[in-house]
Amino acid sequence: MTGSTFDLGSSEAPAEAVARRLDDDIIGWFTTVRADGRPHAVPVWFLWWNDRALVMSEPDTVKVRNLRRAPHALLHLNADAAGDGIVVLEGKARISDRSSTDWLPDLRDPYTDKYAEAMVNFGMGIDDIAERFSTVIELTPTKLTAW
Repeated sequence: MTGSTFDLGSSEAPAEAVARRLDDDIIGWFTTVRADGRPHAVPVWFLWWNDRALVMSEPDTVKVRNLRRAPHALLHLNADAAGDGIVVLEGKARISDRSSTDWLPDLRDPYTDKYAEAMVNFGMGIDDIAERFSTVIELTPTKLTAW
């Protein structure tokens, strides 16, 4: 959404293509690590914002509990039908000190622009979503895999 200082380019995917996917893809797979070491992957809505992926979550989910214990996470975007278009961000995730409603002055317009149709299908507007999905996860990537 905003200018990026994290290098979104890879040897096999130009930065512009990765940035476009982060801006336009509606669903990403967010993976955390359970206490016993097993991965936990769930589909999420996300917003690429200032070199971070932001995910609004209900506060008592497995992913939030996992992140409170260990910060390791991935955000993986789906491939196209030929198996291309892979984007995987790996990094450290943390629970934001700000709730979703606290983020709304910054995120209302870009989030609503990105998820307008999905919010209609979900039957909730941005204010209701921010209240229900009140916990914000901030994934700061340290590694990119893309092709």
